Amino acid sequence: MSTSWLISIPCQPGMNTFEQIHKKVTVEQQLCSCYRFELPKLRVGKLDTLVTLSDSLQKDDSAVEATLWRLKRQYKEWNGSDVLRVQGQNLLDYIIGFRWSEEKFASSEPLANIVQAILEQVHTFEEELKKRTSDYAQRKQVVEAEQRKSSGSLMVRSLEGLIDPEKCTETEHLTTVFLVIPKYNEKEFLACYEKLSSLVVPRSAQRWTQDNEWILYSITVFRSCIEELKKNAREKRYHIREYSPKNTSQIGTEQQQQEQSIESLESLRLRHLEWITTAFSETAIAWTHLKAVRLFVESVLRFGLPVQIETMLLLVYPKAQSKLLKTLDKITSQWISGSPEYYYKSSSTNDDRYASLLGISIQEQLYPFILLEWNIAGKESSN
Repeated sequence: MSTSWLISIPCQPGMNTFEQIHKKVTVEQQLCSCYRFELPKLRVGKLDTLVTLSDSLQKDDSAVEATLWRLKRQYKEWNGSDVLRVQGQNLLDYIIGFRWSEEKFASSEPLANIVQAILEQVHTFEEELKKRTSDYAQRKQVVEAEQRKSSGSLMVRSLEGLIDPEKCTETEHLTTVFLVIPKYNEKEFLACYEKLSSLVVPRSAQRWTQDNEWILYSITVFRSCIEELKKNAREKRYHIREYSPKNTSQIGTEQQQQEQSIESLESLRLRHLEWITTAFSETAIAWTHLKAVRLFVESVLRFGLPVQIETMLLLVYPKAQSKLLKTLDKITSQWISGSPEYYYKSSSTNDDRYASLLGISIQEQLYPFILLEWNIAGKESSN
């Protein structure tokens, strides 16, 4: 996706500002696609409020953007696709056709109230995402642990179905012990297992099954030497597995519980995906309105009152950013009349009030228009 810019330019008397810009940068030089980005009649308020907002809006903008992309990444993790819609459209189409929503954010409200409403809404989504992500991760861990019991390695899986209880020895003095050993250690095990304790039944080793890395054996020992056996087995890195035969009803119940857990996890995933679909759309809408407020605030601070500006969305073509910036500077510089400090501060100027309001050095050139970069593509960028 191309680079995206929001720009604001003072309207010129007797001139269609948008058409002039569109003609130069899109039709003649083919540097970008150019769209109107219409703002409502927002309340200006007091200067100190505008300055305070200008100081905080960049950080707020980045925070809302971060939440939006977190929602998208989580959706992709749970669904395998990152295709999400904003009011039935992709994000770019929604922004191109943006119309201020009075139902969501009344333009008659003070700007600070609008920003606060946006941030509160997005913060709610952020906290809910954390909660849902944590909940799903915990449920998934439980299900995966259950699945490992039936399909994992011999170190963790259930031994049910692998062992014939009829071939095991369980008496008052004797018991069968099950050991999982590395495949490469099988010969060593068979040569030394009778010495793992003082009372191992000779030639009692029985091989049950194996997987890619491990082999399951059993040996018969006297109950009185179990602790000695465990100690010596640990030293040789043989892993003792506990086994208690279960009846058919118990096995059936466990299988049913596992199936129910899997179904419950899938149902939870689908509910979370449905929630993210809504949260992403609402956050994208909130972000676009916040961008509009930010553009308005910067425009009022730069160009003053009355508010007579043309606001546009530019989708910059690859490798055209530098030329487009120079072209816009050349076009709009010709339109600016009056004091040069309307758009420029030189190092010889003592009055740095406006530059300090914008948070820039007085040595920097201020273009005769406002430009806000817009990370519509979802790539890492600084705004």
